[in-house]
Amino acid sequence: MSDAFAARASEWDANPVRAAMHRAFYELVLRTAEENGGLDGRSVLEFGCGTGALGLRLAGHGARLTFVDTSPAMLEVLRGKLELEGAPRATVLEGDIARLSVGTASQDLAVTLMALHHVPDIVPMLARLRSLLRPGGLLLAGDLFTEDGSFHADGSAAHNGFDPEAMRAMCGEAGFAVRRLLPFHVLRRPDATGTMREYPLFFLAASPA
Repeated sequence: MSDAFAARASEWDANPVRAAMHRAFYELVLRTAEENGGLDGRSVLEFGCGTGALGLRLAGHGARLTFVDTSPAMLEVLRGKLELEGAPRATVLEGDIARLSVGTASQDLAVTLMALHHVPDIVPMLARLRSLLRPGGLLLAGDLFTEDGSFHADGSAAHNGFDPEAMRAMCGEAGFAVRRLLPFHVLRRPDATGTMREYPLFFLAASPA
């Protein structure tokens, strides 16, 4: 399988628009985690981790991270960061999470940012993430509200964002109870024509029902 992110991995973290989005999501994840016992000593799986910009921040609060992504190039950048920072409580897994060996009910948190819109079949993926959570665990996700397709004009996304009620329904079908679903950030970037666009993002917090 070709790596769609190979050409961009080395410069991924340098994008200020992406950095602002990561910062906004991280702050919400941290606040939500602190409301539910904190991160110190907790097991956290980041699905679609990319270069680990989010997860490494969470590791700084004492979390044990499992990073999962399908992009070898992104994970190569992440491994370089881990080597520099010396993060012994981190595991890096490459491949489809549906097929990777991650223990059932082994995680306290599953976090994912801007990955779900790349997943063709959302409900099975959500059900897989639910199976990895311990009782009392949380899924924390950030992604696009429904947009007109201009965010990925090349057609590389499986979904042009998500309708909130449809997302609630899919979570319910996968065995989650949605605790919070709210706007948290507006991503501003030019579309394929060069026109500056605004793409609102949502924050989702859900627990096994």
